[in-house]
Amino acid sequence: MMTHSDTGKMKERLSGKVITLNDLDAFYRETEPSIPKTTVNWRIHNLVRSGILQRTGKGLYRFGEMQVFTPDTDSRMKRIGRFLKKRFPFTRYCLWDLSYINSFSQHLINFNVLFVDVERDAVDAVYHALKETLPKVMSINHLYDSLPEFDGAVFVRPLVTESPIREVENIPMATLEKMLVDLSTDREFISFQGNEIYTIFGTAFEKYTVNQNTLLRYASRKHKKEETEKIITTINRQ
Repeated sequence: MMTHSDTGKMKERLSGKVITLNDLDAFYRETEPSIPKTTVNWRIHNLVRSGILQRTGKGLYRFGEMQVFTPDTDSRMKRIGRFLKKRFPFTRYCLWDLSYINSFSQHLINFNVLFVDVERDAVDAVYHALKETLPKVMSINHLYDSLPEFDGAVFVRPLVTESPIREVENIPMATLEKMLVDLSTDREFISFQGNEIYTIFGTAFEKYTVNQNTLLRYASRKHKKEETEKIITTINRQ
């Protein structure tokens, strides 16, 4: 069993960096050169279970308990979620609100823009169906830089295949990993893609558990892996 002293030494040695399996294995082998690999894995499992370490990807860890970003859902989201589930039961989609970035951004926004990301083949059908039931439903092609002018709007966008999605209150929602990649790469979010994107990524990584494998896999689906890796490298140096 790992003692408080051992934990302190590990934090002193490995804190402030992305911790890999090799780092942890090397740490234990400094004092126990012949320790079996299975014992190392079991100790890591216990560290995660006890909240000393959290997994941030396959073979990647950092100190602290896992903190999953769980966005709030309002009545409009719930209404849209129920509508889409009933009208398009076999279509993959997710919802997210731009105001979520207030949890990470240095410059807070005081307007709400809701995004409905839906499988490309169903974009037009979902767009027209929502327009029949909601005001201010727009195609993403009509969005330009001045986002505050679209306060209260619902934008329908094509969903990238294999986008990371999770259910919140029975509503398919964009994960934190998806939102970060979209904010840093999509043309409609160009106003956030200067210095602000480093603040957004840095704060998100600091406050919540971000699965880097999921994030980079999604960035690869958008052919933006290299750009995303550069942001991660930059915030890790700060």
